[in-house]
Formats: sequence, structure tokens, C-alpha cells
Amino acid sequence: MNSSQYRVFVCTKQRPADSSEGCCCDRGALDIYQAFQDEVDRLQLGDRVEVRKSGCLDRCEAGVVAMVYQPNRGEFNWLPTKLRVKLRKLLFPKRYLYGNLTTDDVRAIVQRHLLNGQVVRQSQISTNE
Repeated sequence: MNSSQYRVFVCTKQRPADSSEGCCCDRGALDIYQAFQDEVDRLQLGDRVEVRKSGCLDRCEAGVVAMVYQPNRGEFNWLPTKLRVKLRKLLFPKRYLYGNLTTDDVRAIVQRHLLNGQVVRQSQISTNE
């Protein structure tokens, strides 16, 4: 995961059916994850963009949720994995959360954000700049 220009994490958290928070999987997260994969493959961006499944991104009310960020080269590679994960949550610049995603939103995010560096404001739910 070290050479990518962008990383996309799609929440695929599954909760029990009676959970009051709901879950992204119940709202089509696996389809959104696949749409990101397909669009990245179609545009041959695999060397620049990584798409991963993730756990909860803490925006359950806006599911399906995806996070896009630009990693720093060699960020914290020397630290133990658990500590790296905690630091990333606190320190990542240029981290954007997109919510209530549809496949049309995915196409727009890949075309505008991942190819041209322009945030897709109509799908954005949070930023950590």
C-alpha cells in the first residue's frame, strides 16, 4: 500500500439486523466497493489508487460511507501496526469522507477527485484538512 497516490476505504461493517445504528452493508456497501474497483480498473488507475474494504468509519447515519485520502510516502512504517493505525486516524491530512453513496457518486469521485484532485462536494460529509 505504499506507492498509491490515493487510498479509498469503503465501510463494509456488518451489524446485527436489530442494531439501531444500521450498517453500510445493509445499504449496498459491497456494491459501492465493487463500483470503485470497477471504475479504477476501467480507467487503469490501479497503480495510483487502492480501494479497500474497511470497518466502521463512524458515520453510520450517512451510509454507505467511503474515505479518500492521500498517504504520505513511508508514513510511520517503522511503527507497530496498531500504533500506525491510531496515528493515521489523528494525523492524516487531506482525508475526505463521502456518504450516502450511489454508483453515480462513485463515478464522479473517481473522475473528479481521484483523477483531477477536485473534491466532490455534493457527496462529501466530512473533511480533515
